[in-house]
Amino acid sequence: MPLDNNTPDVDQVHIETDIHGILTLRLRGELTGDVLHRAAERLAAAGQDKRVDGVLIESKDSSVAYEIPDLVAAIEHIMEELSPRRCAHVSQGERTRPYMIMESTARAFAVKLQPFACEMEARAWLLRR
Repeated sequence: MPLDNNTPDVDQVHIETDIHGILTLRLRGELTGDVLHRAAERLAAAGQDKRVDGVLIESKDSSVAYEIPDLVAAIEHIMEELSPRRCAHVSQGERTRPYMIMESTARAFAVKLQPFACEMEARAWLLRR
């Protein structure tokens, strides 16, 4: 039997940091409100006492199973705790409904948000000063 993202031992939230002040949040599997809340908490904790210039959110291998207020609350938590200048979302590179909600929430915190299909392009955009 093949393993998939629904097995309980697979972590749906991966966080990476780099020397350029970019925090990367990788989401996998079914994204529920609980997963989004846990992701926002872990990302805020990872950025504690660090200079965070940008946040990269990658959700290519995930499916949406959350309510809109869950997404808004997660993005608000990230913006309040980290105060990044820019945020990039890597998925299909389109302005989907979840992306537009993320964008309007980020805009309320004066954070630029841009969609990308390629992580390298997203990182290059985040590194621009």
